[in-house]
Amino acid sequence: MLIGSGIVRIDDGGRIKIPSEFAKSIIENYGTELYITSIQGHNALIYPLGEWRKTLDRVSAAPSLDPGIRKFVYVTGYYGKQSALDSKERILIHPLLRERARLNGELILIGNINSLVLWNREEFEKEYIDVPFTDDELRGLSEKGI
Repeated sequence: MLIGSGIVRIDDGGRIKIPSEFAKSIIENYGTELYITSIQGHNALIYPLGEWRKTLDRVSAAPSLDPGIRKFVYVTGYYGKQSALDSKERILIHPLLRERARLNGELILIGNINSLVLWNREEFEKEYIDVPFTDDELRGLSEKGI
């Protein structure tokens, strides 16, 4: 399970080092192959390749002419690249995605149960930390048993 967070930086070659606790879990449960993409261009979604294939299986089962499905395939393909953890537990982030998501400087890597999400730390904090949960959001979580 991929939970928690870590601060990372992109090196001059466009790579980040995955924190050891995440890398260990990925390697033990999935191997080293990953798929790195985005849906909205705000962040990088880092999936163990097996988990990404589960998503693609669901996409393949959906009507291919559905505009939302088509857009999902195009956008995740545009930003996407298959990658692998190297011997130093680093991965390469696609240049298009690095530029669009402003993945430079200090970044935050967040565990998302079966994937990781990489954000520009400043952007993440503006979006999620500086804006507290509303009562409606907390009520919604409670209604879902969380």
